[in-house]
Amino acid sequence: MKINKKYKGILFSCIAAVLISVPIAFFMVIINVGFTKDFFKAFINSSLVGIAISIPLANVAIPLTEKIVGKLIENEEKIKS
Repeated sequence: MKINKKYKGILFSCIAAVLISVPIAFFMVIINVGFTKDFFKAFINSSLVGIAISIPLANVAIPLTEKIVGKLIENEEKIKS
């Protein structure tokens, strides 16, 4: 199954958000709870909250960051002239 390329940015942001949120949740639960009998429940809850927060943020932050970086980096054409 292939997804239409017009959804590339949204898909990229969502996957990036999940790949960042889940490991962060894992380590934060280790730090705050440790490996107790409630670890798995706390990890799942923390991951779901992290994903729910990070997906919308990533869909705003990633395009905004690309625009900011694009303005800060010299255009290759300007360098050659």
